[in-house]
Amino acid sequence: MPVYGLKMKRYYLNEIISGAKSDDARLEDTSIRGKIALIDSETYELLGYAILIDTIKINYEEYIKWHICPEYDSIKAQDYIDNLDFTRLQSDAYLYKFLDVIKVDVPSIANPINETRTWIEFNEDDNITGYKQVSLFDF
Repeated sequence: MPVYGLKMKRYYLNEIISGAKSDDARLEDTSIRGKIALIDSETYELLGYAILIDTIKINYEEYIKWHICPEYDSIKAQDYIDNLDFTRLQSDAYLYKFLDVIKVDVPSIANPINETRTWIEFNEDDNITGYKQVSLFDF
């Protein structure tokens, strides 16, 4: 059965998985609800699961404030601020509200069936979990 995975940068994933934040800020809304996977957007590692219960409309300034976090060092923060799209100041953004966030014991790599900038759809049974066991005598 396919599962949806929300892709995000590792430092934001760490905040959500550790319980420092219970939501994610995005520029687009989603109709997806229920159990989702939390996926590192660079490595495709499945690091946790959450229940996405709702999205709440916020303004662009709140969106920017959400993205400043302790792991975001001053050089990255300044680069982020320097490259802001101020034409979006009147745009809406959304908080994705999570419940029951859990960290997986052993991360696996999600193998996408379908993918957008924000989401991947994958089959949990096809995840790559480290080493593949093979027999030395399989020819």
